[in-house]
Amino acid sequence: MARGADVVDFGLGEPDFPTPDFVARAGIAAIEDGRTKYTDSAGEPRLRDAIAERYRRQQAVPCSRENVLVTAGAKQAIFNVCQALFEEGDAVAMFVPYWVSFPEIVRLCGAEPLFVPTDIRSGWKPTAAALERAATQETRGVILNSPCNPSGTVVEPEELSQILEWCAAREAVLIFDETYDHFLYDGRRHVSAASLWEKHAGRIVVTGAASKTYAMTGWRLGWALAPKALVSAMASYQSHSTSNASSISQEAARAALVDLERSESSVADMLAQYARRREFMVGRLSSISGVECVTPEGAFYVFPRVEALYPRKNVGGSVEFCRRLLEEARVAAVPGEAFGLDSCIRFSFATPLDRIEEGLRRFESWLRA
Repeated sequence: MARGADVVDFGLGEPDFPTPDFVARAGIAAIEDGRTKYTDSAGEPRLRDAIAERYRRQQAVPCSRENVLVTAGAKQAIFNVCQALFEEGDAVAMFVPYWVSFPEIVRLCGAEPLFVPTDIRSGWKPTAAALERAATQETRGVILNSPCNPSGTVVEPEELSQILEWCAAREAVLIFDETYDHFLYDGRRHVSAASLWEKHAGRIVVTGAASKTYAMTGWRLGWALAPKALVSAMASYQSHSTSNASSISQEAARAALVDLERSESSVADMLAQYARRREFMVGRLSSISGVECVTPEGAFYVFPRVEALYPRKNVGGSVEFCRRLLEEARVAAVPGEAFGLDSCIRFSFATPLDRIEEGLRRFESWLRA
């Protein structure tokens, strides 16, 4: 792209829609009103109140601002949790495929990632049984991302409950990342670990973000919902690392959380377009010989297994496959190796439908060449 080549980008991990106008204007108003100073390291109190209200309203969680930490994106929230909870000698379990940063975040706090396999035949579903088979005596935490990046998989309610029972028995903590919680298809409803908050007091940390829901990736605004003592520890750590998230971004995110009518309308518009793109992309990919494709239940990614195509293109894995796809067909995708599965690649459908059509046409032509 830097050389002016026309690349169809299926690597995008962010909405291709603009930030809703009323949210952007709240950010502009924050600048004009002089809200450009430091805030509390844990987040502006009114925003923390709005996030707590969101979980009280949606999940009946008996929480307050003291249970909320505002961060520079969900990534920082997960990083802060791991820094506060884990240390050298600990293991933190995560289901494969996992989001690319999970293992590195765990390693940065001195602990070791523990990889729990899933199966494409079940749609990459995380299960308590798989966790039990993989776990060690050193397992102190579990990271679960639902809807999942890269697979679009959504954890089943019964499995989520059993995973939390497992955590309770092992005195482990579940870090539940629900960054894509508003993007689900076919009438499926989001199941949050927050709904089990009272039953498993002290065992749940929920992380989320404005990034995907409100098309605010560049605003860098996320949060963690956790027990008060843990929030206090994370806030202390954050005060010595980055201090507060952007004051301007906090005001914009608060507008999105408080103005439910307009924010829900903007999410519905995005979801309707994602649904049409998902149907088209999955249909085309599934028709290609050698491609095994599971229909994603959430998020905006497809994670097809393409290892049967490697011999055809004379490549040894997903990195080389994606490199040649980019160089020879001008289509960008993300190698599955980054998510723990070298047999797969990730295609994002956060791009306009006409570009999806063009990109898949190029992909099919490249495979035939």
